[in-house]
Amino acid sequence: MMVPRIDSDALNGASYDADRRVLTIEFESGSTYEYFDVEPELFDELEAAQPHPWRVVGTRVKEHPYRRLS
Repeated sequence: MMVPRIDSDALNGASYDADRRVLTIEFESGSTYEYFDVEPELFDELEAAQPHPWRVVGTRVKEHPYRRLS
């Protein structure tokens, strides 16, 4: 379940599964993606970079393998 922990104009919410190292992001467009093998520090940076987290770490997140969920 997505927990809206991000205050952003581009993201509705994000969650991180530390055991699986999977970052799940729901964008304002309604699309949801899972990014794999994401280090926990990157999620911490995403949370800390509000209100524009995607501008700060989006390029680095997109370097990870991903799949679109919706």
